[in-house]
Amino acid sequence: MGNKECEYVDRSVKDNGCGCEDADNSGNGCDYNEYPDTSLLDNPDKPEFMASPNFIEEFERYAYSLGIKSIGYTLMAPELMIKDKFIQYTNAIVLTREMDEKIIETSPGAGAKRLNDLFYKKFGEITYKISDYLRQNGFATEVAHPFEGVVNYSLLAQHANLGYIGKSNLLITPELGPRLKISAIFVSITNLPVKEDNEYSWIPDYCDKCSKCIRSCPENAFIERTCSGGKETEFIQRLCIGCSQGCTYCIKGCPFDQKGYDTIKNRFDKMNARLKEKKETKMMLTG
Repeated sequence: MGNKECEYVDRSVKDNGCGCEDADNSGNGCDYNEYPDTSLLDNPDKPEFMASPNFIEEFERYAYSLGIKSIGYTLMAPELMIKDKFIQYTNAIVLTREMDEKIIETSPGAGAKRLNDLFYKKFGEITYKISDYLRQNGFATEVAHPFEGVVNYSLLAQHANLGYIGKSNLLITPELGPRLKISAIFVSITNLPVKEDNEYSWIPDYCDKCSKCIRSCPENAFIERTCSGGKETEFIQRLCIGCSQGCTYCIKGCPFDQKGYDTIKNRFDKMNARLKEKKETKMMLTG
């Protein structure tokens, strides 16, 4: 923390449940499940490296038809890796899928964990199926299963401009808020349509004024500090029961899930407009 003077904010709320979804998929604090590689095709001996715009469109239509909610593209970077593992292709296709309503509505425990595990299993199978589609069309792939602790999926998806990481340590997207899981496919395609700008970078500013996810966590997996007039939040992975008990309370408590992205964005823009107007008025009166 350097020389900052920090004040701990007590968040010992016990009447809700933990909403951590093991955002970095590191497996800390969660029971480990092995999910098999369900690929039906091997990588081509001589993979293609260039994809036509028509193929990208066809690929996305196919992925959406399998239940994928959003697709992004980015290049791997060392800071995105969690485990020391060699990845041959650094071009990444990032996929999101909406979490089943039953997972969200089921209280933490064995039942919620079973639903969560089944979701990971199904999402993994879908990801391998999409990988097979790419292999069938001449491209080499390596699948990062949504439960694998290979990369920081939330940060990878943020780099792919699918959304932005909120105070809950979860990715928040315009389509689903935080109600999602993430997987990735590393592919030989070198001309993926990577977008440079992320239009969702305002989300952390809103989260700083909200903190409902912190108050929703009975395990106190978040520590919020007031430092030099601002707030900093530390996520304690080992306290999160998102995967070990299927807890989703920080998702349910998030306004992006309750109200929707567009509603929150409109409110945030109006609030900033009012603050700007007050500031300009004050400057005029004192000037």
